[in-house]
Amino acid sequence: MPRTAKPPLLPGELISLPLGKTLRPLDGFIARSGKQRARSLLVFVHGMGSNFYRSAFKKTWMQAVRGTRYDLLSFNNRGAEQDTAHEKFRDCLRDLDAALDGARALGYRAMILIGHSTGCQKIAYYQAVRNRKDVKALLLTAIGDDYEILRRDLGASFTRKVTRARALVAEGRPDALVQGIGFPFAAHRFLSIADPDQLEARLFRFDGPMRHVGKVRCPILGIFPEAEEYAVIPVQEAARQLQAKARQANPCDVCLIPGANHGFKGRELEAVRAGMDWIHRIVG
Repeated sequence: MPRTAKPPLLPGELISLPLGKTLRPLDGFIARSGKQRARSLLVFVHGMGSNFYRSAFKKTWMQAVRGTRYDLLSFNNRGAEQDTAHEKFRDCLRDLDAALDGARALGYRAMILIGHSTGCQKIAYYQAVRNRKDVKALLLTAIGDDYEILRRDLGASFTRKVTRARALVAEGRPDALVQGIGFPFAAHRFLSIADPDQLEARLFRFDGPMRHVGKVRCPILGIFPEAEEYAVIPVQEAARQLQAKARQANPCDVCLIPGANHGFKGRELEAVRAGMDWIHRIVG
């Protein structure tokens, strides 16, 4: 029989992040650098319907910290897996509080937030509101303009579904499901990205002011996949808009990963290397 390659080992520990007495804890994994006393932590925030371990992109980040001065925490937020249908976007504040406060309790003193897809909205909003001094940088990977993506993908049915979702909320049925968008969303969750007046829908509207991005007071790196299948404007233009709307006194760099799609499939190593090189250069 042919010899099979050994799977890569990811030294670390499972972790449970408490959210108080009435909510279940958030599960996660801390990948260790191998250094005895790492005091800096990368914190990976997944996108819609994902979780703390699924995807080669996350695992490549976990492998990349070996031998560095960073550990990495990847954790479930309340939008993990099927729970994305019912989550409330602003809950990301409390979820990230749990992750970062838990990290400080473990001895970490400097954190870098890495968001993928909708995780980008969450970390940008979080740092714009919290302005935590122990957060040293944000990495925004595969940013999506969710409002425009939804409008494009639903086409002529978009307005009808928005009207239906608003009617359900008005009837006192915000958790009733709206169908036809790949997977069902609760009416209130659907409107969170389909109503341009709502926070989540506004955060990365490339033709809007992106005010929360402008409030972030730490360095930002946008990592854009050049073959982004969810792009609603050319990727190069999206990168330019991010830099134009970031805080002018704040370093905001961008890089494009050739041939990469939204999940960086087959290009994970290039994307992670670009991110790690930037972290070492900007943060140290």
